[in-house]
Amino acid sequence: MKDHIISRYRTASSRSPKAGPQAVHAARNALSVLRRANEGYSRPLEKVLLLSYGRTGRRRHELLAKMLTPEIPNDSTALKELISRPTDFSDGWEPSAIVKSLAASQMQNTVVASVRIRPLIKQLEPPIPKQDSWGKEVCQSRKKNIRRKWYNATLSSLLPPLPEKDLQVLEGLISGNVPWEPVKRRGSTPQISQTRSETKSSGELFQLLARGPEKGTTFAAYANGRPHTITFRLMRRQWRRLSALVPRQYWNPISQKWRFIWDSPKPIPKLSFSLDSSIDPEAFFKQPIQAKEDKAEARQTSQ
Repeated sequence: MKDHIISRYRTASSRSPKAGPQAVHAARNALSVLRRANEGYSRPLEKVLLLSYGRTGRRRHELLAKMLTPEIPNDSTALKELISRPTDFSDGWEPSAIVKSLAASQMQNTVVASVRIRPLIKQLEPPIPKQDSWGKEVCQSRKKNIRRKWYNATLSSLLPPLPEKDLQVLEGLISGNVPWEPVKRRGSTPQISQTRSETKSSGELFQLLARGPEKGTTFAAYANGRPHTITFRLMRRQWRRLSALVPRQYWNPISQKWRFIWDSPKPIPKLSFSLDSSIDPEAFFKQPIQAKEDKAEARQTSQ
């Protein structure tokens, strides 16, 4: 986030060719988001985490470009197949296998669809009509444009996987194996605080004499959320929501395809437990049977 904000302000400087009112507004907006995130506002804090872990922003494009880098073919047959594929979205063009697998997996994930940080993937194939409005075959230029538009829209919706190092840090933060504690804030000196209190009291007196008594306390300051104390519990909830938006990539040797697994935003209860080797599982089933036999013997003895 520090590099992100510094780059924004450098872009807004007079020496940059992209300097202008929009660049200045973008730089101030980035700094405002970081300040409100440090104050404990949930939405800015979530936005900072999404930017840092490549779910949005420039880093998402970098991770996506790294994922789309073509792999080195294993043999000459795979090399010939890679060279023979058209690259200008003409007939016979298809996206890479990893893009198709990730798009299909993300489309089935209900958590990603509910969060809506990226546009939803609606179709896994480019919607090319069989005939045009005149009842004739669709021309090649229109087919290329439809494929290009569909491919760009699919790439803008994908959530690429994280590098293994970043993924281990994220999982370690959630489990508590990676140490973390909130940053301690420095308080103001007593002299400065006393001066501020005197200035505030004189300002309140002037407003009372000029405008009359003010209205009571309202919730206008919390219209866009309220600040929270940044604790480990708060951050763990944020990390779990973020982890649910990160696909785990693995290679399936049986199908020879890339597969993706998504985490859950909430902890899943453990439904199975490992028994100690010294415990006899049959003893748990023998106890109720033995209790029934003892009751039957007691009844016969009493009779």
